[in-house]
Amino acid sequence: MFKNKFLVLALAAALVFMLGCQPEKPKVMELTVLNYLDQTSPSAKNWDTLVAGFETANPGIKLKVENYYDEAYHQKLKALAAAKNLPDVIYLWPGGRSAEITSAGLIADLTTLLAPIKDNYAPAALAPQGDGKIYELPFAVTATHVMFVNTKLLKDLGAEVPKTYDELKALVAKAKKAKLETIIMPNKDAWVMQSCLFSAVVGRVGGMDWLKKAIAGTASFTDAEFVDSLKLIQDMYASEILPPTSIALGYGDSPALFAQGKGLFMIDGDWRTQALIDVMSDEQQANIELMVLPNITGQKGEAGSTSMVPSTGFGMKAGLDKDRADAAWKMISYFCGAEGAKFRLQNEGMPPAYKVDTTGIDLKPLAKKRIAFYPEHAGTYVLDDKISGEPINILNNGLQELALKKITPEDLAKKFADAVKAIVK
Repeated sequence: MFKNKFLVLALAAALVFMLGCQPEKPKVMELTVLNYLDQTSPSAKNWDTLVAGFETANPGIKLKVENYYDEAYHQKLKALAAAKNLPDVIYLWPGGRSAEITSAGLIADLTTLLAPIKDNYAPAALAPQGDGKIYELPFAVTATHVMFVNTKLLKDLGAEVPKTYDELKALVAKAKKAKLETIIMPNKDAWVMQSCLFSAVVGRVGGMDWLKKAIAGTASFTDAEFVDSLKLIQDMYASEILPPTSIALGYGDSPALFAQGKGLFMIDGDWRTQALIDVMSDEQQANIELMVLPNITGQKGEAGSTSMVPSTGFGMKAGLDKDRADAAWKMISYFCGAEGAKFRLQNEGMPPAYKVDTTGIDLKPLAKKRIAFYPEHAGTYVLDDKISGEPINILNNGLQELALKKITPEDLAKKFADAVKAIVK
């Protein structure tokens, strides 16, 4: 009896000792993330794959993600900023689209963190943002204006890829006869025209020398360079290069229409390449080329130029404690660095800001064409990257009014110029 009791006590003591020696489970930090994602897109699954890869590589960090898309995202971010309740990591734009948030001191400057690894990125991607700081690490350098052209449809019409604006206009009658749109462009959302076409038109018609002066305040947005740019957009609607129905076409609707052969061209940002890859076979992709708006008579800008900007990316909330800031930087570095860059190149055809060796990477035909697009085209400013707030709201809404014949180019130029002056003052 005594021996049995002794044995039980000994076993109990050993068990207590063993339990006491068990290594503690590592603490897991929950990192909150506000992400921009169209969850209905076929490529949305790529985000889940990246999240899983990051959490496997960093078992001490768990990502708590909220996904929003289009205007719903910006409304959510604005509300969180107003409540001073930003998450740890935030999806941001490099210029005006996020200027209200970054200029309020709510986002940390990444310049010091980037200093040891800056040579791993394309120099254009790390251009200062806003007040000279870097608030988000871009995924890529983005062309906000691309004309995707269906060369098979053109050939079927007995036409060639237009080299001038007048040649483009001459295609309208042929397209109508074949019951096709000349250009498919989703202009229901006000930002699209300004970002994906008009900015490139201003850079081409007015030229970068004039545009830099206008932004600096030594030239005016009532000058002929800007008014003539607006007149070109007006002419595109009047001639039906851009059909009147484009003002009712929602963002996200155009890739399927273009893939179905409903139009000769599609205008959007280069990011829409993946949306086309998602809905087009390799054979269909072989008939699609990437170009820009053809040369315009009297243009002062460089032939073949297009609007470019460092892309969106991730930044972190200002004032995080050291451990949380370290975790946030690990996430940003993963998603915007080597791992994320290679993954996006392989799975989305996105030419990354991070320098990646593409040898041996199997890419879809359109992804290869997207990569080849960049060396062929000089970059000009995207207006909402350089000017933010009320002036851009006036311009975006005014471009829609222009399409609806509710304003003249001269009146819109004056309204925009006055709003820019008010901010500069």
